[in-house]
Amino acid sequence: MGSVGSGTPITQSSQSAREGTQAPLTKTTIKREVKTWVLVDMESLSDTIPVDTLSAGFQLHNPVDKISPANVQLGNLGAPWQTAMVSEMPIYTQFLFSKNLSNNFSEPASWRYYNTRTPYTNLTYTSAGPKRRSEDAVKVLFTQNVNKNWNLGFKYDLISSIGRYDAQKVENRNFRFFSSYKGEKYAIYANYLYNKSDQLENGGIVDDNHIWNPDLNNIDKKENIRVNLLTTSNRIDQNRLHLNQELNIGNVSVSRNDSVSEKLPVGTALHTFDLSRYRRVHKVDNLNKYYGEAPDDFFYPNIYADSTATRDTVYYTSVQNVFQLKFNEEANSLLKFGLRAFIANEIETFKYPEAPLIYGNFNTPPQYRQGDTLLVTTHIGGQIFKNLGENFKWNAGAKIYFQGYRTGDTELTGEMISQFRIRKDTAGLFAHGGAYLVTSDFFTQRYYSNHFIWNNRFDPVQTYKIGGGVSVPTRRLTLSAESKLINKYIFWNTQALPQQSNEFIQLLEFKLKKHLSLWNLHSKNTVLYQLSSHQDVIPISEWFVYSSNYFENTLFKVLFFQIGFDFRYTTSWYAPSYMPASGQFYMQKERKVGDYPLFDVFLNLQLKRARIFVKVDHVNEGFFPSSRDYFHTVHYPMNPRTLRFGVSWNFYD
Repeated sequence: MGSVGSGTPITQSSQSAREGTQAPLTKTTIKREVKTWVLVDMESLSDTIPVDTLSAGFQLHNPVDKISPANVQLGNLGAPWQTAMVSEMPIYTQFLFSKNLSNNFSEPASWRYYNTRTPYTNLTYTSAGPKRRSEDAVKVLFTQNVNKNWNLGFKYDLISSIGRYDAQKVENRNFRFFSSYKGEKYAIYANYLYNKSDQLENGGIVDDNHIWNPDLNNIDKKENIRVNLLTTSNRIDQNRLHLNQELNIGNVSVSRNDSVSEKLPVGTALHTFDLSRYRRVHKVDNLNKYYGEAPDDFFYPNIYADSTATRDTVYYTSVQNVFQLKFNEEANSLLKFGLRAFIANEIETFKYPEAPLIYGNFNTPPQYRQGDTLLVTTHIGGQIFKNLGENFKWNAGAKIYFQGYRTGDTELTGEMISQFRIRKDTAGLFAHGGAYLVTSDFFTQRYYSNHFIWNNRFDPVQTYKIGGGVSVPTRRLTLSAESKLINKYIFWNTQALPQQSNEFIQLLEFKLKKHLSLWNLHSKNTVLYQLSSHQDVIPISEWFVYSSNYFENTLFKVLFFQIGFDFRYTTSWYAPSYMPASGQFYMQKERKVGDYPLFDVFLNLQLKRARIFVKVDHVNEGFFPSSRDYFHTVHYPMNPRTLRFGVSWNFYD
């Protein structure tokens, strides 16, 4: 919960008014309160979530580690990354080139809406590194209610990070304006987003020996290590307009107890409109110089159209309308479950380069042709659900694509959550599953660029998953497992090209989360054990451990603090390498990475509405000279030891 400021209404008695005297001022304090929720199940259900005001975990500055603690990344804040957890692997990608920047290009299910009694503002700032290699992140959130039903606000995120290695700069900007109105009969949620991701791509360091044996190479600073690319960049811009409307239909009286009844809607009609436009540009400046001086050493294996410079530009536009009719479970007194049916249509437009009419040489650029493709897809579906009650909730749904590019694709899903008593504890069981038949996105099927060309006719990918577990909140314990069976999986091979596997791939994940405490000592632990039947197609690390250990207390009754260390460890594995030209992670058999302990030490402070952390990342760098194999993946080392700090402040007026 958040808070709200105060108001000072002025009242005057009728007698004071007649006598012309001023009545004493009456000061009333408005209760501080911030309600927050997201819209899930195709934005048909409001799911309340807490406002982020906790100190525990505040030192986790990188959103990637919060989304998927086991991952492969490039090291710099805001750079591309990919999950290494079975349970977090996506089923479908809409726009290929934003797939590995999911924390920058978020989806509606993660957008927060607010209802506040007074204006609410959050300012967050983190910074790290020496000034010449600074890493800064700024977050601004402001929201307030116009009246009790209507809220508006904006959220702005900025990451500006030069990076500890050369040609690694990241600048990501994310702006979202949002407004919501929720009345008795009608509700609307409106969003406008502008997102930009601008990345310098260095292609990794040339020789990993600079990390293993820095003294032998006379490297005094990490930014002096030679990298593969110096003038290469990727930029993605997105403009998005998103509207979701709800209209309640009919009324029914529902008894809450013997003396109280409540009128609730029988059903709800929903409409969602989404317009999204992306532009992606991959640039390599001075290409003729690099290729002309050392063609055999040039990073990219091919130059197809232009030997002067690379300007691979694609555009993607999506217009989607979804209509839903939901029969609320409160109105179904006989069967005690709800129903939802929907139909959706999406129009996608792709613009991309094709083979030029005239090819370029080292002095003259080519004359490109522009390709243009329009795809239309329509699907229908439905869901039955039970979301009310404390002890048992469930849902089951289906989605069928019957027209257009994805004709024949299907999706069957189900989920169950229950809780029960075990002696003095309350335990919860949860389970979920799904069967998916998914056609790959357009740019995975075909793409023409200056360095890579592919033209495929991939079969739809078949995915079957089932998972579940048990949680005991009073013991702060969660055990879970997930299994996936995948047929016709599409992966990026060792040449960084998309390829379809004919093998039936089996994946398995076991996860343990346990919070241990003794007096003021705490240890929060996540342990993963994973298996892949085909590591050459879907490589994953077998073991992953994250442990946050700290001592906490309160000084002078007002200053709360936590002091401790974070520990991460991944067993060795063939982590995917990264290809800047496509922005994709791809298979590599050059060598394994991992088997390296990573320690961070931190101090978290909370004083009233301010949270502060001070942290030293990778504090163990160089402690064990025999073990310097600290790489996220081949040619992309972890950042060296870094001092970092951050502050987050909430305002309620």
